[in-house]
Amino acid sequence: MKSQTLLIILLSFPFSLLALPHTDSDLPADARVTWGTLDNGLVYAVMPNAEPPGKVSLRLLVEAGSIMEDDDQQGLAHFLEHMAFNGSENYPPGELIEYLQRIGMSFGADTNAHTGFDETVYKLELPAASEAMLREGFQVLADYAGGLLLLDEEIEKERGVILSELRDRDTIDYRTFVAYWTFLFPDSLIPQRLPIGKQEVIKFAGRPEFLRFYQDWYRPDNMALIVVGDIQAPEVEPLIREYFASLKTPAAAIREVDLGKVSEVKLRTKLHSEPEAPATEIGLITIRPFDNDGDSRDARLADIRMAAANRILSRRLDKLAKAEDAPFSEGSAYAFDYLDFFEMGGIEITCRPEQWQQALTVAEQELRRALEHGFTEAEVAEVKANLLKGYELAVEQAPTRRHRQLSSALMRSLTRDDVFTSPETNLELARSAMADYGPTEAITALRELWQDDGRYVFISGNLTLGEDDPTIEEIYTASQAVVVEPPEKAEAKTWSYTDFGKPGQVVSEDHIKDLDIHQLRFANNVRFNFKQTDFEAGTVQVLARFGGGRLAEPEDQYGISLFASMVFTAGGLEKLSDDEIKQVLAGRHVGAGFSVGEDAFTLAGATTPDDLKTQLQLMAAYLTAPGYREEAARLARQAYAEQALRIEQTLEGVIGNRVDKFLADDSRFFGYPGKQQFDAFTMAAVKAWLRDPLANASLEISIVGDIDYILAKRFVAETFGALPKRAAVPAAYTTERDSVHFPKVSSEKTFTYPTDLPRAAAAVYWPTADFWDIQRTRRLNVLSRIFADRLRIEVREKLGEGYSPYARNISSETFKDYGYLFAINLCDPERTDELTAMLAGLGNTLGEGNITADELDRSIKPIMTMLKDYLRTNAYWLSRVLSRSQEKPQQLDWARSIESDYAAITVDELNAIAKEYLGASDGLQVSIKPTAD
Repeated sequence: MKSQTLLIILLSFPFSLLALPHTDSDLPADARVTWGTLDNGLVYAVMPNAEPPGKVSLRLLVEAGSIMEDDDQQGLAHFLEHMAFNGSENYPPGELIEYLQRIGMSFGADTNAHTGFDETVYKLELPAASEAMLREGFQVLADYAGGLLLLDEEIEKERGVILSELRDRDTIDYRTFVAYWTFLFPDSLIPQRLPIGKQEVIKFAGRPEFLRFYQDWYRPDNMALIVVGDIQAPEVEPLIREYFASLKTPAAAIREVDLGKVSEVKLRTKLHSEPEAPATEIGLITIRPFDNDGDSRDARLADIRMAAANRILSRRLDKLAKAEDAPFSEGSAYAFDYLDFFEMGGIEITCRPEQWQQALTVAEQELRRALEHGFTEAEVAEVKANLLKGYELAVEQAPTRRHRQLSSALMRSLTRDDVFTSPETNLELARSAMADYGPTEAITALRELWQDDGRYVFISGNLTLGEDDPTIEEIYTASQAVVVEPPEKAEAKTWSYTDFGKPGQVVSEDHIKDLDIHQLRFANNVRFNFKQTDFEAGTVQVLARFGGGRLAEPEDQYGISLFASMVFTAGGLEKLSDDEIKQVLAGRHVGAGFSVGEDAFTLAGATTPDDLKTQLQLMAAYLTAPGYREEAARLARQAYAEQALRIEQTLEGVIGNRVDKFLADDSRFFGYPGKQQFDAFTMAAVKAWLRDPLANASLEISIVGDIDYILAKRFVAETFGALPKRAAVPAAYTTERDSVHFPKVSSEKTFTYPTDLPRAAAAVYWPTADFWDIQRTRRLNVLSRIFADRLRIEVREKLGEGYSPYARNISSETFKDYGYLFAINLCDPERTDELTAMLAGLGNTLGEGNITADELDRSIKPIMTMLKDYLRTNAYWLSRVLSRSQEKPQQLDWARSIESDYAAITVDELNAIAKEYLGASDGLQVSIKPTAD
């Protein structure tokens, strides 16, 4: 697991009571936020926000996590978070989740929580901004804060759920995570207090241990309440006082925690071997005790300069990875601080196990090359332009930021003791930091990070060393003796893909008034769909669909679709490599992602109104002048070496490959190729396969976002509309679409995979139907939600044998009459058969047609809440409405009916469809189990 990912869950650690960070800083707090502190010490923040309208996002932050646990409480901070849903003063055990569903909130998406080393955060996404709904939300959070019952019988019932979560987390990545922090901080409490805790404590801790942690740490002067949404502070503050002022602050001062110390080293090395890992990860790290006077203007400027330096070094590693003899597939540099304890910098390299010596040498020498010789003007200019563009975009997009995004950001500012500054302030800081930023300033920042002599080298993954192999220390020391030369200066390039011929003529044009969608067709048969939106400021999304995608994959080239998806844009353009494109277009928010979908090739990108013209030029250039460079194939083969191992050696890999292919009756359109087959593909083969669809296949391009129609139409006419004539309609691929079927086999199937991890899955699948009867599909979707809720109650809450059992409906949009509804639960390998039979029984019972009005109500209301948000996203309008809407005009009617149709679903309809599909068969039982073979 990459340390950047690991560090995300390591947030700040409080050594004092919660306070308002901006009170002791020279940074201005965002004026949009109203801050306050109740007499009992509880901090609150209220932020009016426009998007989505009529909604409110709440966070209750308790600055208490696993670091605060006593020896006999290891795991109880997290366990306590679970207990918040199992009974409080105003919500009896077993009723809270159902109550929240009835008012329009779904479990997981709208009501959730997480526990880290230093925090527990409770999250509510309220479906309305009324006073009544705010009161409901505040009552729930107030009960979390001070009204949990912590009943013995509820603790006993929840133990199995926590133990299931502990088992589910027992992965290669998690084991590496534990080894990583144990290596870095042997003299600290951190590796001894992992949030999931100790199995024996989870099994046996009694109510007194829970109660002691709750009373010690759940106190108002250690909490913060965050309210973001379609509200105003004067309306909300009296309610905050009403619900939270009565919480009592204990007389005893909150106790501090001794985290230990950061060890002083010259060189420390560690190999953590996980033979089942897909690759070898090399980390070169520097650590020192945290030394900072708090968040300030000078500190922010230093952080921005440091971030820029690491981006430059990361880009250098990115380029080196593409070299013909590169001994690694990817590399990056980072910096991070863990508030009041340590500051860390590092380089990470991913490689194959046999490359570890060369890869470690690259990490050591490229870091030293940067520290000794610095960076070039071109390297600095590219990163500087992109960094400033990011801050500028944040200002443009600020008016339509989402409530969830802001409430989480406010929460993070408190846990890190950072001032919550506005995007405008952040941009001003970035411009100041970059105003005189050149190679000298970049190297100064990097040297500041790596000023200490101490180095940690942590290698993990599928590398094992024998007695005769050189040690990590020997390879690292030998590398240090090598003289490094200054970096070479790259030749400057220019963007030359601006002329695609005479702008296309429009031969038909229509405005669909009720949906405010424009559709037109150019003389070259390119079809264009457009919708202007105002709910994502400064954002434009573009999607071009053409050809048959995987349906067009030659039978004798199984897997070339995947290879093409990985290499096409990475191969750059005829005149510019991928790296040169990034350099030439630095400071412009553009990019093109290519993929081979089930039934179409796609080129997609997200951009800004100012950069839409360049975005379309880039996409049109990929259609007309792809580069097909061999460097892309090398990177793809290296990446697939890792992916292939994940496919073969992980539970998720088996499900996504062998199970999916089995469910499609071994269709060639499902599953993944073997590594040897993948490695045999060439750029020449991809070029030959894509030549005709790129040049001639029917193409439909759609644009959604904050852009004027006339301007967008002009840009499309100058690019896609100017291309040579293409096919007028898509190819049918009738035979291929009719070729996929649910398997006609016995009722049971077992898959095994080689691992020593105790991770198995029980699943049951029922054949259903394809996507195109939209009313049926929507009702199958609701049926799957009701099934999932029954799984939550029966498997998780009653049996305690599953952390997150779920059910889902899959209706194919590509293959005729193909679809299935399934239930799945990760479980103890020894109980796989038992759980599979249980899931089948629950499905068969549901198939008897016994859905209740309350179950429908608790499923439909959260869906209606979700839809109000979903319909105000560019992604919905682009992917579900506009994309292929001239090929499939029924999608427009689907957009018109989506809310009313879901709202009209009845219990009788659901019981009928449950009988039709779940009652028609016992289901196909599938087990996925580990094996030592």
